[in-house]
Amino acid sequence: MGIDRAMNESSPSPAAAARMRGEPKRAFVQALFDRLAPRYDGLNLVISVGQTSLWRRRALAGLHLSPGQRALDVGCGTGWTVRWMRARWPGVTVEGLDLSPGMVAEARRRDPEGRYFEGDAAAIDRPDGDYDLLTTIYTSRNFPEPDRALAEMVRVLRPGGRLLLLDTFPPQGPGALRTFHAFWLRRMVPALVRPFADPKAFAYLAESILAHVPAEVMAERLERLGCRVVLRRYSAGIACRLLATKR
Repeated sequence: MGIDRAMNESSPSPAAAARMRGEPKRAFVQALFDRLAPRYDGLNLVISVGQTSLWRRRALAGLHLSPGQRALDVGCGTGWTVRWMRARWPGVTVEGLDLSPGMVAEARRRDPEGRYFEGDAAAIDRPDGDYDLLTTIYTSRNFPEPDRALAEMVRVLRPGGRLLLLDTFPPQGPGALRTFHAFWLRRMVPALVRPFADPKAFAYLAESILAHVPAEVMAERLERLGCRVVLRRYSAGIACRLLATKR
C-alpha cells in the first residue's frame, strides 16, 4: 500500500491516524516511512530547527559498550544511530531494525557494511537476553502496539542491559509554550515541508507528538516491566530521554 493510498481522502485524518493502534496503524506507518525515507532526516532537521540532531547526540553521550557486546537500534530509520555506534565502539556488534522496507533500503544504501533488517518492535526476531543495549529514537509514538513493543525490547535485553528511549512529547511548561508548540507543529511544519514532501505526512507526525503519552507514563510502563528508569528532559520537556536498566 503506497502513501498516496494510505493518506487519500477516505483515510483517517492525521489526528485520527496518530491515535490508531494495531494493524491499521502498522500499515499506515509502514507506508508513510517508505515514502519519506530518502528525505526524512533532512526534513526533520528543518522542522525541528536542528534540535532533533542535538537531542540525539546529547542522549547518546556517555553511553559505552565494550568489544564483543551487542546493540540493537529499534526503528533505525536511515541508520544514523547504527553508524554512530559502529564508529565509536569498534568490536561491538550493532544491528538496526525497522518496520519500513524503504527505511531499511535507505540505511543499507548509506551504510553497505551495516547490519539492518526489517521487523516489528512488537515481535523482535531475536532470543531472550540477546543484547547489551537497545536504542529507540523518535519512534515510540509510532509504535502500533506500544506496550508490546516495550515488553519485547526489555525481553531481548540481558539482565543489567540498558534501553535508551528518546522521543518528542507535548511540553510540560507554561501554557504559552504549549500553545506555541502546537501552533508550530500544526501550522508551520506542514508549510515548511510543502515544497519537498506531502504535508499530510508531516501533519500526521505533528499529531503523533501532540497525542503522545507523557514521558512519565512511558517510565512507569518500563518500571512495571522490571527496569530502573532515569528520565531526563530537554528543551522544557519537548524531548525526553529515558534510560532503563533491566534488573
